Amino acid sequence: MFTNILQSFSRLLDKKWSRYHRFTLLVAVTTIFYLATTSVDYKVQSSFNDKFNHLFAFGSLSFLSHIAFQTFQPIRWATALLGYGALIECVQFFLPYRSFSLLDLAADLTGIVLYIIVFYPLFNRLLSSPASYYAKS
Repeated sequence: MFTNILQSFSRLLDKKWSRYHRFTLLVAVTTIFYLATTSVDYKVQSSFNDKFNHLFAFGSLSFLSHIAFQTFQPIRWATALLGYGALIECVQFFLPYRSFSLLDLAADLTGIVLYIIVFYPLFNRLLSSPASYYAKS
């Protein structure tokens, strides 16, 4: 059963879908930028939940970047994502209802690094191997 799931998933990661993967990445980047720069009714606290949101957002962006730019080395899209996180923090510095936080940037970096260490090898194997590799012999 697990091999069938891997086979189905690997088909979705095929390079022929990269146009849709890039569009999904663009939507995610735009949505995150909107959420990070709009005012909220409550004060965003430097809590575990806020840092977890950063971890999850940048882990997800790492996954989308990985499948959208399969031929790129991870350092290229990881650097771009970290720059994007820094851009968000710089924009927040100038917003009266937001604030600049190095801890947020560190959480962004942690999400990217965790994806590269934990999930990149798995997804890279799915991307580089034919679907039949996971079928039972």
